[in-house]
Amino acid sequence: MKHRILCFGDSNTYGWIASKGSPTRRYPPSVRWTGRLASILGPDWDIVEEGLGGRTLRDGFAQGSGVNVPGAGLSAADYLPPCLLSHLPLDAVVIMLGSNDMKSVLRRTEYDIAEGMAILADMVLHLSWDALLQYPHPRLLIISPPLIGERKMRLSGDRYVDAPKKSRKLAGLYRQVADACGAAFLDAAAVLAGDPYGEAHGPDGMHLDEEDHARLAAAVARELHRLLPG
Repeated sequence: MKHRILCFGDSNTYGWIASKGSPTRRYPPSVRWTGRLASILGPDWDIVEEGLGGRTLRDGFAQGSGVNVPGAGLSAADYLPPCLLSHLPLDAVVIMLGSNDMKSVLRRTEYDIAEGMAILADMVLHLSWDALLQYPHPRLLIISPPLIGERKMRLSGDRYVDAPKKSRKLAGLYRQVADACGAAFLDAAAVLAGDPYGEAHGPDGMHLDEEDHARLAAAVARELHRLLPG
């Protein structure tokens, strides 16, 4: 029996190629962590990609995020419910978000960001569709995003005031959210390691490079095997 997995995130799930200028492109499926994940897991797993550059946990638009996306905009809280319904049946949902929520213009604390993740977790695990569809709720894997460090701050520090401090607290807070709701948890910073530790290694200091995508894919595959054995 096939497992069906929804990977829901921002530009690092989309596969945004890091660049100090714009516009840019996305990595091909063979490089993106979602595409690598599909390759690792094999034909008995379906991987559904839902990455959007600039996506936040619950804010529709963040200044400086590029195109003003209509409809649900950049808000995961607005987009996730119909997204879940459109992709059912699902065995698991993987969510990696939080980096864009650290933008200064949004004025979100690390506790606000963790609360936003808890809202999404509740949607995945408890959104009611029983009257329409006979599918069980999926399992959930929450991923705390890579750290924000000095490379990113040198490029656009005014847009991310206090983000390095916030990013270093998110893993602990996300783990608490996961424990409280019975979800699995993965710390992307620990997975990426490297130098500087825990940061995405693209030239802009925020987006994953090819090696980062490979490391993340392998770690997510291990977690999914634990979450959905057999």
